[in-house]
Amino acid sequence: MGSSRLRGTDVTLRVTPKLSGGQGAATTIMRASVASEAKSQSDVRTAGLLYVLSGTVMFLAISLAEALYPGYSVHTNAISDLAATTANTSGLVEAAGLVWGLGWLAGSYLLLRDTGRRGLMVLFLLPGIGVLLAIGSPENVNVAIHSVGAVVAFVPGGIVLIFSSRLIRSNLKYLALALGALSLVGVIVEFGGYYSPLVQTTLGPGGAERIIVYPLLAWLMSFGGYLSGNAAGEKVGPGPA
Repeated sequence: MGSSRLRGTDVTLRVTPKLSGGQGAATTIMRASVASEAKSQSDVRTAGLLYVLSGTVMFLAISLAEALYPGYSVHTNAISDLAATTANTSGLVEAAGLVWGLGWLAGSYLLLRDTGRRGLMVLFLLPGIGVLLAIGSPENVNVAIHSVGAVVAFVPGGIVLIFSSRLIRSNLKYLALALGALSLVGVIVEFGGYYSPLVQTTLGPGGAERIIVYPLLAWLMSFGGYLSGNAAGEKVGPGPA
């Protein structure tokens, strides 16, 4: 008897030197199935790490830039002000924004590429595309493209968080739902009442924008940790109806 252990799994296949045609075909199918499962779980783990990395880097960059930007006000100033080409924090936030956008794109692609859910994959990719558009065109360079990028990032972003709850088989799904709902509320407040006295005298434009962005970053870190921690155990996917 010979044995073959496939790296990344706990499955050992034992194959006799001489097998009939049917047995040989069954063994080949089993090997392919196990290898495919190992590759899928590796993709999920990598996607989780990319999510955690991108969310963490962007959150830390915003926090550090707020401290470095002279006279910056979380109430009055938008996050985009930190990335304006005239700001002393531009390089830091632009670099972190690239990590955020690319990490979101790559993580979403790896997570969903073998699921056959193309519509869901497109939805998950949109926020990353929006972030790259906004970062690639700072507000003081081309505000139109920057604004389109923000809309593409923020509106689908909250929806992604809500849909992601279907991929979670733990109580974390309730956090994903709550973060998604909060982010969408922020979208309504930011885009629907930016100049309203209520927004201007309470959260302010900067605070309203953070109600959108911070849930997205929190989701990247929490959902990413879930994916990387569960990839070797239970399968990530829709739970029972």
